[in-house]
Amino acid sequence: MRCNNLQLTFLAMLTLVLAGGCKKKPIDDLVSESQKLKANTLAATTAAGAAEVTINWEQTYQRIDGFGAFGGRIVPFFESPKRDSIMSYLWGNSGLKLNMVRGKVLHTYPFNKQTGVVTIKPAGVDIDVDVNSTAYTSLTAVQKEHLGQLWILKKIKERYQVPITFASTWTPPLSMKTNTNQESAKWFNGLNYNTSSSDFARYLAGFAKSYQTEGVNFYAISPSNEPENVFSDWDASYWTSAHLGQFVTNNLRPALNQQGLNTMKILSSENAAWGTANTFLGGMDRSNVDILAGHGYVEIGELIGGKRGLNQNPVTWNYATANKPVWMTETSDDSGSYDNTIVGGLKLATSMHKFLAECNVNGFVYWLGMLAIRNNESLICTNSDGSLDFPKTYDIMGQFSRYIQAGYYRFGASVQNNAVLKVSAYKDPNTGKFSLVAINPGTDVITCTLRLQGFSAGSLLSFQTSGSNSAHWPQGSTLTSATDGSFTVTVPAQSVTTFTGVKN
Repeated sequence: MRCNNLQLTFLAMLTLVLAGGCKKKPIDDLVSESQKLKANTLAATTAAGAAEVTINWEQTYQRIDGFGAFGGRIVPFFESPKRDSIMSYLWGNSGLKLNMVRGKVLHTYPFNKQTGVVTIKPAGVDIDVDVNSTAYTSLTAVQKEHLGQLWILKKIKERYQVPITFASTWTPPLSMKTNTNQESAKWFNGLNYNTSSSDFARYLAGFAKSYQTEGVNFYAISPSNEPENVFSDWDASYWTSAHLGQFVTNNLRPALNQQGLNTMKILSSENAAWGTANTFLGGMDRSNVDILAGHGYVEIGELIGGKRGLNQNPVTWNYATANKPVWMTETSDDSGSYDNTIVGGLKLATSMHKFLAECNVNGFVYWLGMLAIRNNESLICTNSDGSLDFPKTYDIMGQFSRYIQAGYYRFGASVQNNAVLKVSAYKDPNTGKFSLVAINPGTDVITCTLRLQGFSAGSLLSFQTSGSNSAHWPQGSTLTSATDGSFTVTVPAQSVTTFTGVKN
């Protein structure tokens, strides 16, 4: 989602979009006056410098599928002289150790309707072409984008064995849309259901099949990206929840199966705001959707009020997810002002905690891995002299992605006597390894008594991100347990600290 160019028609269109694709979200029950008083009293009397934290091994919640980023902007990434370093910083063991990458089903591929073949790279050009060579510079912008994405996704797979590669679709080919001259979804421009549902499904299946022949097996594919976004100028497609559900069931699943892609999962619906995804998916046929997904930007009401960026208070979806994985597949701070400090980092930390520990998401994917400018839409930025800049959002992402492996499960973590500290816990039931992420957005150091319930551990390692850290994730001294099995840990002001250990 990139909200820079919302039009003045936003409010009028919004009513129509929500009526066509969503059900109105029920109003939350009012909190009783006594509960409000209790909460206010707790906040007022919190001991800013202390906290009691209980970690309960027996309370097991969602499985973690992993953490990732989008593999673009494609051409700047591909042409960057630092692209190899950037990939290592994102997916390598010394970097974020991301295990997910999001690609894009480009709408510009040549498509043979008779055979169902989608051509994903320019003919006669080697994938490892020198970007300064005539063979590359003579390509069109579209061809460069095709080649660049193929190179990025193949190299990530080859070098880092990234297990989860998935692709999202911004728009069908223009020939399949209701307005064939318009890339955007303005004025509800979307797939022409009457004439092109079958062709579009075969296009998606053909795209995935062609990538498979190149050694990239997509874990999942998404037929839509922000299906309600009829305001922006970039490539997009309008969907109602009813039509998207019908397309997935009647067209996309059969088309994938016909290409032998029976195990490829379908991901949907990737609405721009988490609350919108809740209502959109709630009114959709989800029987053939394998992974439920939304984006992590501010809610529509906040956007109308002038807010932008990372959702700081997402809420759990109120319909039955039927134990299907739930992914947050795109988020960033797109507010327009670059912030590479811990202040910006803590916004991401809060958002990640809320999504993981309260909304129970299984996967968390940032918007962009890199940009050729300085902008918080990306985890890695580029300075004017070509050097790379790492905002604190990069380090905060690593506090989760480096120490919480795919296959871990979130387990019980509760904080008493402190309204500022946020703690979440993750475990590997097979090895006994565990990680605790402690976030202190406040201005006071917090000393925590950490009590382990249902298990014990002899020691903890700590890794920290704060405003004063210049290195990524510096390791602190080894912490040993007290005679009663508890730990005393310190979480500095405006910092995130991850503690790791092994169950005895």
